[in-house]
Amino acid sequence: MVQFTPEILWDQLTTGVVAVDPQDRVQAVNTAAERMLGRARRHLLGIPLEQLLPGHPVALDLIQRARNLAMPCRVRTAQLTPSPGVTLSVSLTAVPLEDAEGNGVGALLQLEEVGTLERIEEGKRLHDTLDSLETLALTVAHEVKNPLAGIRGVAQLLEMEGGDGSTATCTALICAEVDRISRLLDALLGLADRHATPTEAVNIHEVLDHVVRLCPGDQPRMHKDYDPSLPVIRGDRDQLIQLFLNLVQNARDAAGATGQVSLHTRISAQVRLEQGRRQRHLIIEVRDNGPGIAESVRQRMFLPFVTSKPKGVGNGLGLAIVQKIVHDHGGQVEVVEQTGQTIFRVLLPVNVP
Repeated sequence: MVQFTPEILWDQLTTGVVAVDPQDRVQAVNTAAERMLGRARRHLLGIPLEQLLPGHPVALDLIQRARNLAMPCRVRTAQLTPSPGVTLSVSLTAVPLEDAEGNGVGALLQLEEVGTLERIEEGKRLHDTLDSLETLALTVAHEVKNPLAGIRGVAQLLEMEGGDGSTATCTALICAEVDRISRLLDALLGLADRHATPTEAVNIHEVLDHVVRLCPGDQPRMHKDYDPSLPVIRGDRDQLIQLFLNLVQNARDAAGATGQVSLHTRISAQVRLEQGRRQRHLIIEVRDNGPGIAESVRQRMFLPFVTSKPKGVGNGLGLAIVQKIVHDHGGQVEVVEQTGQTIFRVLLPVNVP
């Protein structure tokens, strides 16, 4: 018979666990805690918890509350910095430890990463919602491919007839966009296979510049503020174009002819641990100075068919598609309103050594 010793079970837990004595000195840690804290257990044993998590009284306060109430206590979300430049988003649970006579002998502090779990749950809810649209989407995709082929043929004829450089540039752009939409439709037609998102090297600035070229006219004004030092990321270029095209078109509609839309890029200053990997994020912001988003829409804006546009102008699928593409790339999207601006902020992961 296989013997499951406490040591084996302790180190198989995916939740980080730190055991402290009555003086809050670390007496034991499991493998998951080593990974999350970025330090081997031999360097952790015997040190005070306040030294392990400097500047974070929430852990000590939670342990003290658990001892006083003689019951487990939990904090749903806390930000911890176990080492410079590394930030953990975790839920914390403190459990008081007693001996057979009921005397307090210490406490357990459980740490569970919440960022990844919340995104997985959010993505699952979105996928469940979109599943009901799959049959309709497949039918539409099949029907759209035929006129696309005709559009590409006309563009090629115009290119063959010659003309100035502007005509050649426009026809090349038409062909490139038709090909991109065809690839997206091919992927949609294969939706039942649930293919993984391709991970080619993508320059996010090239994607954003392509999106700007797809937006006709010079109103509203478009402003770009790029960080030229950004690294490439791994992802699907066509999907990323679709993502930012949706956001930029929404921003242009909100800003109106006299408004302004701006694109900002930078890399996050913090390193986060995501499923054991050290990650930073590219931050891409699409800003507009339009009237903002109604509170009644904000709470449901990433669900299909939710829109603030007049009937017949928008179908309410753009932001649902944005959310899905961001989720497929392991990123996050959030909305912030400040100083007369609406900001859609997309965070896309970049692994660091």
